[in-house]
Amino acid sequence: MKQPGAPCEARDALGVELAAYRRAAGYTQAELAQLTEYSRSTVANVETGRQHVPREFWERADQVLRTGGVLATGYDEAETAARRQLRAAARDVTTSRQARVGQLPSGAAPDVSAPVQVPTPPERLPARDDTALCRSNARPVSPGDIARLSSMRQHLKAIDNAHGGGAALPMADSYLRREALPLLNGTQRDSTSRMLIEVVAQIQHDVGWMAYDTGQQPLATQYFRSALRFAHAAGNRLLGARILAAMSHQAIYLGHVRQAIDFAQAARTITRQVATPRTVAMLAAMEACAHAAAGDAAHSKRALDEAAESLTMISDRSEPEWLDFDEGGYLGHAARAYRDLGQPRMAEQYAAKSVGLCLDGHSRTRAQRTTIQATAHLSLGEVDAAAAAAERVVREAWNLHSGHVFSEVTQLVSAIAPYGTPVAHDFLDQAHALLAARGPGPDGTAAG
Repeated sequence: MKQPGAPCEARDALGVELAAYRRAAGYTQAELAQLTEYSRSTVANVETGRQHVPREFWERADQVLRTGGVLATGYDEAETAARRQLRAAARDVTTSRQARVGQLPSGAAPDVSAPVQVPTPPERLPARDDTALCRSNARPVSPGDIARLSSMRQHLKAIDNAHGGGAALPMADSYLRREALPLLNGTQRDSTSRMLIEVVAQIQHDVGWMAYDTGQQPLATQYFRSALRFAHAAGNRLLGARILAAMSHQAIYLGHVRQAIDFAQAARTITRQVATPRTVAMLAAMEACAHAAAGDAAHSKRALDEAAESLTMISDRSEPEWLDFDEGGYLGHAARAYRDLGQPRMAEQYAAKSVGLCLDGHSRTRAQRTTIQATAHLSLGEVDAAAAAAERVVREAWNLHSGHVFSEVTQLVSAIAPYGTPVAHDFLDQAHALLAARGPGPDGTAAG
C-alpha cells in the first residue's frame, strides 16, 4: 500500500502526464503498448501509478508521443526526489538514535552558522492532476488570492516586456517563492485550487522566460519544466502548449534544433482538440521557426501558411490574457524564419512590418525584431540601412536589462565594424558607449 507523502506520488503524477499525452495523440493503451514494445497492462499500471518501470519505457513513450523528452525528464526528477527522501529518512533515523543515546541533547540549538539553502521550484506535480499538496494547518485558498496573484503576474510581465528579464527576474522569482508557491499548501479538490495551480504555472513560465532572457539557461529549463507539470495538473492544455512553445524557442537558441521541432509539434498535438485559431497561429508560427532553424524550407513555409490562415479566423471571443499572439507576433516569427532560411529580402519586409505593430510597452520585442531587420539589410549589402536599424536597436537597449539584446548589439558591432561609412561609424560609436556603460555581466544581465 502506498503511504501518503511517499516517493511514488511523483510517479503517480508522471502516469497522469503519460495518459494525457497518449489521449492527446489519439492512441489507446493497447496501441501505445505496441509502439513502445511493452504490454498493455504495463501501460495501464503505469498510468495509474501501480507499476514502476525503467527509464527506457519513458524514452520510448517520449519518442512515440513526440513530447520532446518531457516524460523521461519527469522520470529522472521523480527518481532524484525519491533518493533525496530516502536519504532524509536515513538522517532522521540516525538523529533519533543519537538523541536516544545522549549524543544529541534534547532541545539543543541548531547550527545557525550553516548556510541557508534557497528553496527551488517544486520538482514534481501533485499526486493527482487536479490537486496540489494539502496540509491541515494551511488556510483555504480564496478567489481573492487568485486575483492578487494574477494581477501581480501581469505587472511583473509588463516589467519584463518593457525592461527585460534582468529587471524583472529578481522580483518575479522572489514573489513566486515567497507568495505564490506557499499557497499550494492550502489547496483542496475544487475549482479555486485548480485556478491556483494554473496561475502558478503561468508565473513559472514567465520566470523561466526571464531567466532565459538573462542567459541563465539551466534555471530557465527548470522553471519551464515545472510550469509544464503544473499546467498538466490544472488540466490546461492551451497553457501547456504555450510553455512548450517557449521551450522550443529556447531549444533553437541553444542549437538543439531537433528538440525544438519536437517541442513545437508536441504543443500542437496536445491541443489538437481544443485549439482556437489564435492558438493554432501561435503554435504553427513557432513550428515554422523550428523548421527554419533546421534549414527545412518546405515544412517551415507550410507552417507559416497555416499560421497566416488561422490569423484570419480569429474571432472576438474571450481568450486568456496570456494568449496574446497577434499579427505582429506572426510577422516577427516569419521574419525570423526567413532570416534563418537565408531569404533576407523576405526577412527584412516581414521584420519591418512586425516592428510597426509592436506594442508601446514591448521594448525588448521591438529591439529583437529590429535586429532581424538590420541583419537582413546587411545580408543584402545595404550597409547604411543596416547601421540605421542597428542604431535603433541601441536606443531601445538603453532601456533594457536583456542578455539577449545586449548579445545582439555585440554581434551587430562585429558585423558592421568592417564598413567605413559615416552611418556605420555613428552606430559603432553609440553601440560602444552602450556596451561600456550597460554591457552584459557574467549572468547576461545589464551591468548598469
